[in-house]
Amino acid sequence: MRHQNSLARILRWADWENPPPHMEFEQPFSALIKELNGNIDAFMGTAPKIEAPDQEQMDVLLDRAIRIYVQTPALVNVMLNYKICVEHGLPLHPTVYYELREAKKYQIRHSLGEIQHANELFWKSITLARLCIRLSPDAPLALQDFAAHLPDTLETFVYSGVRDKYTWMGSNPELLESLAKKILNACQPRLLVAAAHGSIMPGLLLADLLNIPSYFIRFSMFKRFDEIPIVSLSDLAWLFDYRDKEVVLYDEDVAGGRTLELFTQRLSPLFRKVYTACSIRHAGASIRPDFCGRIWWD
Repeated sequence: MRHQNSLARILRWADWENPPPHMEFEQPFSALIKELNGNIDAFMGTAPKIEAPDQEQMDVLLDRAIRIYVQTPALVNVMLNYKICVEHGLPLHPTVYYELREAKKYQIRHSLGEIQHANELFWKSITLARLCIRLSPDAPLALQDFAAHLPDTLETFVYSGVRDKYTWMGSNPELLESLAKKILNACQPRLLVAAAHGSIMPGLLLADLLNIPSYFIRFSMFKRFDEIPIVSLSDLAWLFDYRDKEVVLYDEDVAGGRTLELFTQRLSPLFRKVYTACSIRHAGASIRPDFCGRIWWD
């Protein structure tokens, strides 16, 4: 298992029972990338030099760490939304996430080249987000390059972060480290596939701890009213290389259990063996994932 980096270690100081105000924000995508880059640069320039921080230094480091942690998922979130809009003929509005059920209304046609480019940007966003979470020295330049090659429509797209209590609870690095150990003690998965959007933040760190690739499929039953996981031909093509592998299917928060249940029904036939995992599970949930970080009752 990969060891936690300085970002994850400092995030342990956070209050993981109550989501911070940092989670709820609206920001143009290009401005968000620039700010994320600045936060990473400032954090990397400060954290390694402080061996015994005082309270003021701890507060500054934690503030930057939380900002990096909540901003990084936007890279994948926005590009997944863009990919789905292009593949399903939906418009990309600067401030609106269109529901998939509206596709018949618009039927915007995109070329195969545009669809391929949208998927390449999505794949690149996952790689880039992993660099950011890992605080890789390559992250700042990679962010600059990514921003320089965005379609014009994405530069002004406004990303909206949501202050979600259970997503925050399920993103606790200490909890994710415990979950990763449970998984690796039982199996050797080759891929983590997470249900987006809520699972993006913890899914990035969990996959990094497992030291395996990660992929995200949109399935948002309550916020986007998805009835089934949104799996396209391009997703099937990307996942095909893992058809004979062991794969973890992950949802950060299992409340009733329906989301992970439908997610597993749709995706499990694509792989030789699947394991289900969640960060937190409500005691009354209808299913029991193979691996769970914590059970909650409220």
